[in-house]
Amino acid sequence: MRMHFKRYVYLAMFTMLLQFVVFKYFYPFPNFMQDSYNYLRSAYTNADANLWPVGYAKLIRFVGFFTHWDTALIFVQFCFYHICALYFFSTILELTTIGKWPRIIIFAFLFLNPGVLYLSNYVTSDVYFIGISLVWISQLFKLVYQPSKWLLAVHLLVLLLAYTVRYHALIYPVISITVIVFCPFSVRVKVMSGLIMAGMIGGFMLYTTSQSEKVMGTRQFSAFSGWQMANNAVHAYAHMPDRPTLDVPDQFAAVHHKVTAYLDSLRHIPMSQRPDGPLMAFYLWDATSPLQPSPGAVNIADNSTHLRQMAAVSPLYNDYGKYLISQHPVAYFKYFLLPNFFQYAYPPVENLGVYNDGRDTVWPVAQTWFHYSSNKIYTVSDTRELVLFQYYPALMTFIILLFISGWIAYYRVSGPSFADMRFRSALRIGTFYWIVHYGFSVLASPVVLRYQLFNMILGVVFGVLLWELVIKTSLKKTFDPVQHVSS
Repeated sequence: MRMHFKRYVYLAMFTMLLQFVVFKYFYPFPNFMQDSYNYLRSAYTNADANLWPVGYAKLIRFVGFFTHWDTALIFVQFCFYHICALYFFSTILELTTIGKWPRIIIFAFLFLNPGVLYLSNYVTSDVYFIGISLVWISQLFKLVYQPSKWLLAVHLLVLLLAYTVRYHALIYPVISITVIVFCPFSVRVKVMSGLIMAGMIGGFMLYTTSQSEKVMGTRQFSAFSGWQMANNAVHAYAHMPDRPTLDVPDQFAAVHHKVTAYLDSLRHIPMSQRPDGPLMAFYLWDATSPLQPSPGAVNIADNSTHLRQMAAVSPLYNDYGKYLISQHPVAYFKYFLLPNFFQYAYPPVENLGVYNDGRDTVWPVAQTWFHYSSNKIYTVSDTRELVLFQYYPALMTFIILLFISGWIAYYRVSGPSFADMRFRSALRIGTFYWIVHYGFSVLASPVVLRYQLFNMILGVVFGVLLWELVIKTSLKKTFDPVQHVSS
């Protein structure tokens, strides 16, 4: 198996370089979205707190210590993903005996996936976070069957790193501590690891809270969470066919007046044509949103004055969102939670289906950081190939069905009695992660495709391995009459 893995390492490195060279010929510049400029602003000012976690901004700044060449940053994050994916792939190969074609399918989805390639060209934390997540869950697999204090210590550091990059990592400590409880460590080690984890994450949260006060003028861990709560609640409220008049508490009167006035202005516009029609973050980011403290503000993600204003009202918006939900819980379930439940399985393409938000210019902070001579960017490609990502939502649905049907078939053939202990443990961890992540994602924010690539990877891996095991077990029962009769 070690010889096989060496070949895969060479093949992965070769395909990585080939993909990168060809891709950068067609896309000389990175891809930018609104998030990109916030990360670049954080890197430029070396901020320790912003609307999003600053872990990815620190990576940008680290690369910037050596060079501000944009291609270098894209190569570093593309290479980082490949190194993490190789670690994950090697861990999967240790779980059970895998046939040739399942190995090829898993390898191709990890290393020849257009979604990973195009997402790597974005100045955003997505691919960086996917790489960290691959290492994180690989370590959880290993801790069950290959426990060591060294691996546990490194795992805690990886967990902290994930926590500094994306708010989706809020569920990672829950999953990690659950797995560690069932690992063959002494009670003392388990308790100590839990305390260290709590101390590291608690310390990070306290430090971020204090830095938020310095940078954004408001003492809170995440200004983003309050806005997300308001966005979700107002989206559901806006989609109610009939909205009864609310006698809101005084502290919500001003914002509620702006929201209702805006919704009244949309009354005669068909839902299919309304800007807030799709389940997205319209009320959070759009300049015309009634929640914006300064209507019509430009370059919101890179507008320090506007971001401070957003941070200032975040606690109020958090309470306002909860208030709207408490007044209309059924509507919130019907117009936000339920659509988002199905959106998880069929996520909108969002930014992956377009280059640079359809523009040929970048914001000033990108021009400054990457030392561009002008704000103009271009592509050699006509971007028609981006239509490929219109099929990814259907692929996500197929992967979920592959995984669920594999689980059902696995138990129907008594798979657990045949499967390797390592595989059984990893399958339980992967399933537990997906259940927790599904619930968290549906509750937290509108799900989009780029948030789902890590889950797609896990779904393909375990879906393929489950069906391989099912087919092997079925064939073994068919051609082994003695075992078939005894079973």
